[in-house]
Amino acid sequence: MDAFYNIASIMRKYFSIVFLFFTVFSVNAQEQQSLDQQADILYNNYDYARAASIYERLVKRKRVRDITWVRLADCYRQMNHYSQAADIYAKLIARPGAQPDWKLYYGDMLMSLGKYDEAKEAFQQYANGGNGGGKVQHRLEGCDLAPAWIAQPTIAQIQPVNGLNSSSSDWAATFYPGGIIFMTDTLLKKQLNPNSNYNKNRYGRTNNSYYKLYYAEHQDNKDLKAWDFSSTFNQYKYHVGPIVFNKDFNAAYFTLTNPVKSKHIAREKEGEKPSIVYGYRRLELYYTEKDSSSGIWKQPVPFPYNNPGAYSLGQAAFSGDGQTIYFTSDMPGGQGGTDIWYSTRQPDGTWSQPVNCGATINTPEDEAFPTISGNNLYFSSKGWSGMGGYDIFRSTGFKTNWSSPENLKYPTNSPADDFYYNVNQNGFTYFASNRAGGMGSDDIYALATPTVIETIPRKPIITLIGTVCPSIPGACIYIYNKQRQVGWCFIGHPNREIVLTLEPDTDYEIRVTMPGGPTHYTEFTTRGEEPNAIIRKAICIE
Repeated sequence: MDAFYNIASIMRKYFSIVFLFFTVFSVNAQEQQSLDQQADILYNNYDYARAASIYERLVKRKRVRDITWVRLADCYRQMNHYSQAADIYAKLIARPGAQPDWKLYYGDMLMSLGKYDEAKEAFQQYANGGNGGGKVQHRLEGCDLAPAWIAQPTIAQIQPVNGLNSSSSDWAATFYPGGIIFMTDTLLKKQLNPNSNYNKNRYGRTNNSYYKLYYAEHQDNKDLKAWDFSSTFNQYKYHVGPIVFNKDFNAAYFTLTNPVKSKHIAREKEGEKPSIVYGYRRLELYYTEKDSSSGIWKQPVPFPYNNPGAYSLGQAAFSGDGQTIYFTSDMPGGQGGTDIWYSTRQPDGTWSQPVNCGATINTPEDEAFPTISGNNLYFSSKGWSGMGGYDIFRSTGFKTNWSSPENLKYPTNSPADDFYYNVNQNGFTYFASNRAGGMGSDDIYALATPTVIETIPRKPIITLIGTVCPSIPGACIYIYNKQRQVGWCFIGHPNREIVLTLEPDTDYEIRVTMPGGPTHYTEFTTRGEEPNAIIRKAICIE
């Protein structure tokens, strides 16, 4: 993706959009100051593509502000320009007084480039600086796991859907009768209906057009041709999508970005008149259904729990019976970053208050892009051990009762971002990735055969309920499955109750790492436990 939003703050780059109003500075003797100011304004409004183009000019001058290098690196990072960002972070972390997060970002960029040994060294340096193991433990695990997965790939056969992919960004392929619907920021103006809307302005974060929904028919292995799906959806000025349908394809929920304006005062001196108005956008979920007589989609209405002034909410998925809707949000009350939430349909047809899917799925970092196939939840995460960026995971269950997430491994996952894994009822699958070798910043890929993932056969589950001792506040509590070589990290808030689904006949290890301190190890096993047993443990440092 081109960094599907840094969702913790603005919910992935594609959907965090910014309006910017500022006075164009005249070119005069103070051009240097004007360029600095223009770049900083653009940067502060998440307008990374245009900010980077100015910072690139500024760093060629003899005297360069330190903040210019830092922000140029961050622009590259936000745009998923991994190599350019890594080059700058390598120089920044070598300077006296280097910020700890630069080492973390440097490791992330190296990991997304597939340079796992170098990434691991950067993460170790970050952890050794007393910054705590919570942020890096799963990254370090990923640096060990990814090379092994690449050396022994699963049987999944991946191929790009070249009939849909372009030189820009294409993703969110969704099954629809006779074809598929997908999102693209390649402006197919000629294919848009007269009532559809397109914004002549460019999306500042990528400098591309805004996303719209297009429909492509299956044509017996010929190139797919994309057409405007419907002006009911594409009437909106900014990003539109993803979209999900009910089983009868006569009702749909789709994601929009709509404006939320706020003022921020940029002054050289206290008391000056505000010169800049910032505008930002958050995700919202909308619903529409087809008119039974005309077959035309009705005017969409907002999901009742949208609150764009406070948080984002979007990327919906339906349970098989249509009675539960899952979605991504950074609303308060989650595990951190963006989480997967759900609401259930009430007898009167309304939706219940959102409920977090819980710590078995969600982490302190970002989970997003939920899709449902049968009893399987597919989602992407940056908080579980993976290959880099967003990895795709699968979990079986419903609501708050889920099996431990399974990484789909290589070649489904890659060092880059892999997301929006969509399986139809026949087992055919599309997903999106910004991996190396694609046509554009994000491409749509298909599994050439029905998905087969090598996993340990599912058995009755065992539940761990661990109570964190007050003596280990802020510790990283890492619960490690020794057979599957995967683990889950929790932050040790005093008296916190950690609930985790375990597998029978499996050995586990609890690693407790205090910020800046050593790691303490405790082993336990589920061997000999009764099916569906509950194990209660106090998690302490002896």
